Amino acid sequence: MSSLLRSTKFVRYFTGAARTLILNSAKTAEANSLINPKALCAANNVLMRDYATKKKESLEPLLQKLDAEVRKFGRITKKDIDEVFDEIRSKNDITSSQSLLVIRCCGELVPEELPEQRTLLVQKIWSVLTERGIPMDISHYNALLRVYIENEHQFSPAKFLEELERKGLQPNRVTYQRLMWRYCQEGDVEGATKVLEKMRELSMPVSEPVLNALVMGHAFHGDTDGAKAVLQTMAGAGLEPSNRTYTLLACGYGKKGDIDGIEATIKTANEKEAIMTDRDVLEVIEHMATSGHGDKVEQLIPYLQKGLGYNQDVCNVILRLLNKGQEETARKIMKTMPKATNIEDTPFKGAFFVKQLLRLNKPADEVIQTCRELQNEGLVPSALFIATEGALQHGQVELAQKLFTELKKEGLEIRPHYYWPLLAQKGKENDEEGLLQILRNMASEGIMATGEALRDYVIPYLIKNGSPQNVIVKLQIANIPAIHSARNVMVELLDSGDLKSAAQIALQYRPRGNYNLVSRSLIQAVTKTKDINSFVSILHVLCSKAPGAQAEEESANDDAQSEEKQDIYEISRIVKTSIKSLTKPEYAETLLQGIYSKGLRITNEAAEEIQQFHGEKMTTKLSELLTKLSTSKMELVPIESQRRSGAPRTTAQIENQLSQLKSKGANNLNRIQKQLLVAYIKENNVSKLNSYLDDLKTTNFELTPATLAQLFEFYCENDDIERADAYKKQLAEKDPEFVLNKYKIVLMAYALIRANRFNEAVEYLKTNKLTEENPGFMLNSKCWQILNTLAEQKNEAQVKEMTSTLLDCNYIEPTNVILGPSIKVHILKDDIDGALKEFENCCKKFRSTPWKGELMKALIMKEDATKLQWLADLSTQVHGEVNILHDLVLAFVECGRLRQARRILETPGLQTRHRRLDDACQRYVEEGKSEYLEGLLEATKELSHIDRSNIFYHLLVTYCKANETDKALGLWTILQEEGEIPSDQFLSYLGQHLKSKNREVPFIIPDHKPVKTVNKKGDVVEKIVAKKEPQKPTKNDVSVHIETMIKDGQLSKAMDTAIKSIEHGVMPKSSVLKYLLKSLADEGNVEKIQQLGKYITDAQKRNVTYDDKLTKAIFARGAGSQHVDNLLLTIKSSKSEEELDVALRKFPRSGALADAIQDTELVTKCTQIAEIAAEKGKLLPANLIWMELLLAGKDKEADLIWSKWLVNAPVVMFRRLLQECHTRKQPELIEKMISTLRSNKHLSQASLGNAYSRLINYYLVENNSEKCEQVLSEALKLGVKTEHLNKTTLTRLKGAVEESGRVFKFSI
Repeated sequence: MSSLLRSTKFVRYFTGAARTLILNSAKTAEANSLINPKALCAANNVLMRDYATKKKESLEPLLQKLDAEVRKFGRITKKDIDEVFDEIRSKNDITSSQSLLVIRCCGELVPEELPEQRTLLVQKIWSVLTERGIPMDISHYNALLRVYIENEHQFSPAKFLEELERKGLQPNRVTYQRLMWRYCQEGDVEGATKVLEKMRELSMPVSEPVLNALVMGHAFHGDTDGAKAVLQTMAGAGLEPSNRTYTLLACGYGKKGDIDGIEATIKTANEKEAIMTDRDVLEVIEHMATSGHGDKVEQLIPYLQKGLGYNQDVCNVILRLLNKGQEETARKIMKTMPKATNIEDTPFKGAFFVKQLLRLNKPADEVIQTCRELQNEGLVPSALFIATEGALQHGQVELAQKLFTELKKEGLEIRPHYYWPLLAQKGKENDEEGLLQILRNMASEGIMATGEALRDYVIPYLIKNGSPQNVIVKLQIANIPAIHSARNVMVELLDSGDLKSAAQIALQYRPRGNYNLVSRSLIQAVTKTKDINSFVSILHVLCSKAPGAQAEEESANDDAQSEEKQDIYEISRIVKTSIKSLTKPEYAETLLQGIYSKGLRITNEAAEEIQQFHGEKMTTKLSELLTKLSTSKMELVPIESQRRSGAPRTTAQIENQLSQLKSKGANNLNRIQKQLLVAYIKENNVSKLNSYLDDLKTTNFELTPATLAQLFEFYCENDDIERADAYKKQLAEKDPEFVLNKYKIVLMAYALIRANRFNEAVEYLKTNKLTEENPGFMLNSKCWQILNTLAEQKNEAQVKEMTSTLLDCNYIEPTNVILGPSIKVHILKDDIDGALKEFENCCKKFRSTPWKGELMKALIMKEDATKLQWLADLSTQVHGEVNILHDLVLAFVECGRLRQARRILETPGLQTRHRRLDDACQRYVEEGKSEYLEGLLEATKELSHIDRSNIFYHLLVTYCKANETDKALGLWTILQEEGEIPSDQFLSYLGQHLKSKNREVPFIIPDHKPVKTVNKKGDVVEKIVAKKEPQKPTKNDVSVHIETMIKDGQLSKAMDTAIKSIEHGVMPKSSVLKYLLKSLADEGNVEKIQQLGKYITDAQKRNVTYDDKLTKAIFARGAGSQHVDNLLLTIKSSKSEEELDVALRKFPRSGALADAIQDTELVTKCTQIAEIAAEKGKLLPANLIWMELLLAGKDKEADLIWSKWLVNAPVVMFRRLLQECHTRKQPELIEKMISTLRSNKHLSQASLGNAYSRLINYYLVENNSEKCEQVLSEALKLGVKTEHLNKTTLTRLKGAVEESGRVFKFSI
């Protein structure tokens, strides 16, 4: 910019301009206000006073408040502006001056807000004003310019001038002065030159603000000599520099850390009688600190005069320093604030400092550390308390909970209501897990959430997303007692008018007593709904006896009698008030009859009052009921059990009951004795069980075979081998044919191994081996535990022998999990060669590759390329080359060998399996392994054939889960650096995370994509840039967005988004809609599924299996019986084939029909529907029932359906049956189905071929190629030709047979 000053052309211009300069003109004063904060405050004061006579009555108090705040403190808060803005937005008759005021208040007058936030605020205000068509002149645009400059907002002067031209507004001198300031702010010589040229063309005088801009432009960009030259130019033009000019020069020296230059400038200013004020010196200090010279700040403190208003100036600069991360300097400046002589320190001294830290969303630990330092230095005595209050007000949950811990260290008691704002915040965010976590945290601190807190802040949000019963379960998991939860859920349901659901909760959980809490809501609910039966049920529960009270009723004392009287009084009060609210005698009669049937009593006084209330409408029936209810002979009826007891009785309760029965001389005690025995086993109370069994020997109690087997299992698990053997012998004596199952045998073997009796364990397994029982999960799990225990003992021989024994004796089947310890034992011994040898054995013998990944990583770390290649070749025979190459990529990444991973990915012709990479990414997310994801991202960089969007997304999820917000935001930057386009899924997730952390979102959250702008230099007056319209979201964008919400559990929101998208003409992918419908069906959300049905056609419904999912949801909700009843009536009343087809779409299938099959009544009705449909030629329902009956093992019923309706059917469906057989590993069921299918002579050979192909596939998976050949041979003998069989299946079979050394005898 110094070239600008050396130009004689501009020096002459400045000299000429000085002659026409009117220093005291009103326009100059307006311009000065931009550069001089003091002038700015004064201008605003004038503005406020001026405006007070013109504003509307409703705005008057708000604007007066702004006026007072500016004059008193030199600043206002964003809250103040928001209040004014909301008032303006709610009106349609906004004046031009009103709008100008609010625009002007969005700059430096709001120092607590970051400049970026202030700019967003002014843009929001501007947008509303534009939409309303508020008339705006050049002063409005100048005010907007000033705000942009004060906020250092990046904007294009060219576009700004273009907007003025489009509006037909002529820029004035202030406009060009502020554009000049903008260019100088950026150090843009060319732009500043063009503005000066334009001003000269328009014969505009050059005022001090323009020259100050030049001083700032030079000084702030390191050219202090150039800035001093401007001062000389000013003197030559007859202009005297003001204190503002010298402040700008001093700030330039401050940015360089030049203390001498600053001091010389201050001295010169004083000599020129342009004395720099405290505010000016503080501004210099601010620039020094933000430029990295905070260590030199103390040298300027002596220049502070601490005059009138000093403390407020310090507050303002501290807020700006904190916004810029200069906490240390802010504390130094704060120490200079003189204490008011006439006011004592308050506990909230310095609160503005702490509140600003919270507003900036500083990390919790950083806030706490700063507060500690402020307290220790005496700057803010109650910093931690203030921070806690602020965190609660702003809903900063994590910070507030950490501050609670700090306050406890200070000796302050944390009370339950301190958590209420946090619960309210999580409720507003619909963060169910966060809400429950707070409750768990409260419980861990010994603080129980009150009923009021649950009703106001927890239950209303939880009940939106689940049934009342689910809410109680969730609260139980969050350590809220079930009875406490149930009572408050019941009250919430009563308040909402759902009396029936409230009664169900009452009967299920028995929340007795607490009449004062329940009565008001109960009375209002019955008045509203007239559901008297539910009302009576709740009353019955409220006055019922506590659990276990029936067994102790003989010991009733005076306290119990007093409680009974209180119950009668409360019941009377509720009944009396309810009858008065219901008014009609018939309601009163029904209500009194109901409470009479439950044995409830009312007082004589209540009976008389009810009688008087009805007066002439009193009936004989009512009178008789009141007489019965007020008699002392009424006895409370026990509540019938609505369900199995959720909480089994404890051993102490059973012991007490047994003792009482013995004292009464009861004879038949077997049942209660058995209950106590089982209770001791469940509690794993070895000593009591031993003692109790000894006591039972003296009685006539007989241990049944089942009980003896249970005792055998108990003592095996508790390593008492001798007692276990003893009970096994008793079992053999009592029932020689009773056989212990495999699980119990394995338990004994495990006990022997824990007792270091390995050989006995092996012999025990061999001696007691069984053949008829298939291994299940529990058995496999226990066997793995045995093998893993031996592996961790590094006993290679024992692992090998035990594995062989378990396999040979048919306890387990070989899998990667079961064979894993065989490899692990070698790796723990660092015996890689032994591990590889065992791995080779597993590959060849079992076609399994246990611990493949770990072996790869071990060889990579040892840099043994030869053995790694051998391992890869061996694994390729099992999994194929492409899969193993992907395994190697992931192993190299996890070992940090990114170059090798990249080389594999660059292999020509390698087909990248994105699903494999995606699965790995999901695993890394679950394990929190962000470093692996970072490595994978680096290894795939610039590989165009690999879609890296999922890797970016999963890494983002990992960062967000770890609360590494800066890293998450950095990913967005990396995407831009690498030229990658972030997916909508990425932007949505990051945007929501930033919002949850109260961080600025630097991009537009989809559905609208941000418009890219191109900045080019050009003529500042004439340049025009066209706007771009936001793009409409695509089908893929919407589908990805919906899928993300489904995965996040936001099903209702996902459905709302889908419907909104369909309304706007964008149909989501059918696969995504199917996924959404399935998820909603699983949780029984019928309403949301039905909403979608209103927006899609019948064809689309068939495409997404709408009716099937709706039926499944109905069954999941528990309304399957009613659905089938309605369907049966509809089928019976169908008059046309079309009506029948429509009705049959609602016939249950898959999981819903499987549930129905287990209910005798339901399956009978479903069969009726199937028969009615079959008689009219619709065989699908019969086909579906036949499949489910076969799967349920009901062969007889299935054969009846087959022989009656399907034996001659041209087409039979059996795909689900085949899938289930594969999952359950039941090949015999496929064989039975094939046998049945063969009885239908109308079925095509292709159908039979399909069934045989799936059976062969099953045996291929089980590595039983001989059985495969038998099945194939049988199929061919029965007339099925090879072209009817799946070619891929036959090819795989041929490979398996030849690999086993045999010849494949069939032709493909």
